[in-house]
Amino acid sequence: MSCLGCFDSTKLLGNGAQLLETGSQQASSVLLVLQQNPLLQDVCATVVAAAGAIALVKIFRALSSRGIVDQKLSRKLVHILAGPGFALCWPLFSADPNARFFAAIVPCLNLLRVLALGTGVIDDPKTVNAMSREGDKSELLRGPLYYVVVLLGATLVYWRESPVGVVVFSLMCGGDGLADIVGRRLGGRHKLPWNSSKSWAGSGAMFLGGSSMAIAFIAFFCSMGYFECDIAAMALGVAAIAAVATLIESLPINQKIDDNISVPGTVALLGFLLRSALLAA
Repeated sequence: MSCLGCFDSTKLLGNGAQLLETGSQQASSVLLVLQQNPLLQDVCATVVAAAGAIALVKIFRALSSRGIVDQKLSRKLVHILAGPGFALCWPLFSADPNARFFAAIVPCLNLLRVLALGTGVIDDPKTVNAMSREGDKSELLRGPLYYVVVLLGATLVYWRESPVGVVVFSLMCGGDGLADIVGRRLGGRHKLPWNSSKSWAGSGAMFLGGSSMAIAFIAFFCSMGYFECDIAAMALGVAAIAAVATLIESLPINQKIDDNISVPGTVALLGFLLRSALLAA
């Protein structure tokens, strides 16, 4: 019985290895077909990116509706993760010049969805709760709408050709999103002198979170060969831009101008002005 068991185990392991090898060969064949057909590759990448965006919202909608994650925290986690999650899908697209337009379909679909939810064309209270502060659908026509417009702009204008786009969505997602979470929990006693609704903890989190995300994405895209860069120089440029964007986000103008407009706008302007000196690709 012992020898028979050994024989069966060996046979089972052999079959498993054969299945893995077959699966690997099939995966390689699929990748080869996609690489030889940019249109098919871009269509598949669009489907994957869109599915990921939908899944992210559904996951946090479920967590929020079941009381596992606080509504405000859920909204900010979606804010932090949606942009970089989408950007992580960019390498899936082909090198074809039109690939950016396929990628732009994803934020376009999200834009239409936000408009439909915000205007009441689609009645989905759970999703509205996951994406809004107070569960009011009209809120989606402000911050969340500006958010997807910025992602759309970063995709079409910068794509994988400029680190400025990376800094734009990193400061908006990783910076502004983290600032709210940290500020609410740690900034109660240490408010900024010029804005009592903001805190030193929140501003520090925005600077560190946004700049760290930007540098990480820049290093990642450089390693993928999308643009050449000096990481040290890039880090200095990112830090300078992040510092100014953090200051802008901390000003009382946020009561009139949404952070999803002021922060990306500031970053885009500074990126344009400092690109040759600090963010040279």
